[in-house]
Amino acid sequence: MKTIHSLLFIFFLSVSSLTAQTFTGSFDLTATQHYANGNIRSDTISYYFGKEKTAIMIYGRRNNPDMKMIFSPIDSTITTLFEMNDKKGGYILPMDEEHWPGMPQAFRTRNTMQRENLNYTGKEKIIEGFICKEVTAENDDYTTVLWLAEDIPLSMTRVLSYQSVGKGKSKKEIELFDQLGVEGLPLELFLKSKKGKADVTINLINFNESSDENIFSTEGHTLSRVE
Repeated sequence: MKTIHSLLFIFFLSVSSLTAQTFTGSFDLTATQHYANGNIRSDTISYYFGKEKTAIMIYGRRNNPDMKMIFSPIDSTITTLFEMNDKKGGYILPMDEEHWPGMPQAFRTRNTMQRENLNYTGKEKIIEGFICKEVTAENDDYTTVLWLAEDIPLSMTRVLSYQSVGKGKSKKEIELFDQLGVEGLPLELFLKSKKGKADVTINLINFNESSDENIFSTEGHTLSRVE
């Protein structure tokens, strides 16, 4: 049973998210890993930000099905939907930090991070219709080049937080951007490994100003609740 303190914490985050949800629309995030042996792996996740809900679509590889997650702060739930063997299923998780380790970053207020690691080069270019500024940054593991769209009211830590659903789920990607001091939203970025790991290119593409509300529907799915 949740304590009164934890319930109040969840309620506060839920209310905060409704007031902080200033970005509405959709886009795709593509991440490409470049390995030293020449291998390349690319993955795509689609993001949908509505007025009250957020959804991501994770596209399965090989025999794994696509999976959609719907985040509903108004009733503090995360609903996961999938289809296997022509059967539509899913489950409902409580929206708390135990089941969603990245939840604090999803609802964190902007302009609260240290930014001394960022170096604005003075270069600008238009990406997806947005003015983006070139920024370089680094930590112990990577040197990075980012093109920040500072006019979009969304942060990369918030975007990545929606991928951290599941008990014990890693938050290393979120922590990386915290270490770099990146608060805004980079539409292009390149991470060069200092330690022989894969280099990573990330692009945010296919921006739309609105999201089809049908993306948040669970119709036709048999759902089970997880406590």
